[in-house]
Amino acid sequence: MFSIYKYGKTLFKIIGASLLQGLFLFLWSLLLIIPGIIKSLSYSQTFFLLRDHSEYTMFEAITESRKMMNGYKWKYFLLGLSFIGWGILCLFTLGIGFLWLVPYVSTAMATFYNQIVFSQDENDTSDKTIIL
Repeated sequence: MFSIYKYGKTLFKIIGASLLQGLFLFLWSLLLIIPGIIKSLSYSQTFFLLRDHSEYTMFEAITESRKMMNGYKWKYFLLGLSFIGWGILCLFTLGIGFLWLVPYVSTAMATFYNQIVFSQDENDTSDKTIIL
């Protein structure tokens, strides 16, 4: 779980990417709230990309996340909405339910990332076989 923090350079890259992502989202939110929400969905895979590709810079990870989420933003938004009921239910337990909900949501988001990567890899290999 903490293997990404093994090297100090990666830790600074994650902190920098978080600050950069926050700055970008703030600037997009200055236009209106909706562009900020759309860009937050676009940038949502940044930390997963930094985990899988530690050679990426902060800007490359954010850009790759934006490219990766083309066509998947609505599905990711609906996935996030599906946890609202669980969040409200956790409030009735005075927050104790969040001990189970937070890992569940994190796992669902990681699975979403894995499915996107798998579907894009599958599309890349199918395109290569057609060209050959």
